[in-house]
Amino acid sequence: MKWDFDVAIVGGGPAGTSAALHLVRREGIAPGCVAMVEKARHPRVKPCAGAVSAWGVDALGAIGVPIGVPHVVMRGLRVLTAEDGGEHARMLGVVVRRCEFDAFLWSEARAAGVRASDGEGLTGLQRLTGGWRMKTPLRTFTARIVLACDGAGSSVRKLLGIREAARKGHLYVAETSPRPCDDGPRRGLCDFDLGVADDGIEGYYWDFPTVVDGAPRVSRGIYHANFHARPDLKDHLARSLARRGLALGDVRLLPYSTRPFVPGSPLVHDGVLLVGEAAGIDATTGEGIAQAIRMGALAAAHVARALRSGEARADDYANAVTRSRMGRHLRQSAWLARRVYASSSGRAWRSFLAREPLAREAGARWYAGERLGWGVKTRLVAGLALALVRGA
Repeated sequence: MKWDFDVAIVGGGPAGTSAALHLVRREGIAPGCVAMVEKARHPRVKPCAGAVSAWGVDALGAIGVPIGVPHVVMRGLRVLTAEDGGEHARMLGVVVRRCEFDAFLWSEARAAGVRASDGEGLTGLQRLTGGWRMKTPLRTFTARIVLACDGAGSSVRKLLGIREAARKGHLYVAETSPRPCDDGPRRGLCDFDLGVADDGIEGYYWDFPTVVDGAPRVSRGIYHANFHARPDLKDHLARSLARRGLALGDVRLLPYSTRPFVPGSPLVHDGVLLVGEAAGIDATTGEGIAQAIRMGALAAAHVARALRSGEARADDYANAVTRSRMGRHLRQSAWLARRVYASSSGRAWRSFLAREPLAREAGARWYAGERLGWGVKTRLVAGLALALVRGA
């Protein structure tokens, strides 16, 4: 059969554009053989805190893609609880506005020659021998390989009937002017307030530095991993904002959901590769941008091998993701989230993070995608064990 495209990418966010750019710039696939469709039009509204950790920035830099939009460098973090707080200075990555960042990556893919079309959502997906027939409101086309890069509300997952492996996480995000109390964000630090977990929120409240129209702003919000439903999440956000001199009614609040990566999260379904949040993101931090960029690179490498040899199997991609440092990070994150955010038993974990410089340093390095040596891991385990004994 004559195929319209070798590769069809559904979704024009960081996962889709990363896969497209890696296919063309690193793997040498002809750009005219790659199609990418996105249901929204860029610049699209995308509620998100906008943190891109260093390993996402590095992955883009390796293929010659800069952070070509206004951004703020994350110079470290502060971990806060009701009783304690501590900080660690380290270059963690950047904070961007997703509407600008996604549009920039989209323009990079189009400039590279990828057949990218926004305002064109996927409405149909039919299996053919050796490939797929795809329908949008504008056309019907065929492709040998399909990458589902379309996020938490993935149309591909819905069309294929893929069930969720876990409950989706919930977030609210807002952007405001800096307040007198924003010492951390003013210094380029990201504040993670774990105090809300004492009240049963399975996550944290955040204050991140950002920039809007050239002026310094603070991205604020609350993340709930949603292991257990909390209909009062907005009330907890209101209390956190009030402690910073803000009223909930005075901010423009945007809600969104996240799909966590957990054991059992599918990476392949009937030969379709799931990439980025269509597969899952970091359950502990709720971050998915850097992971999407990295997973897009892995998907591109698999697709290139398949196109050249005709022998690469879809499960090879799943194995590559699982064995990768990013895959191990995502599994570790799923394990940690249930322990750190447990309302009562997690207090010792949270206190350990806030009190111990080693814990904050390790957390910062882990967040940025760095490897932790066995020496650091051994000291962490010993320190945490002591903290758990004291807590008990």
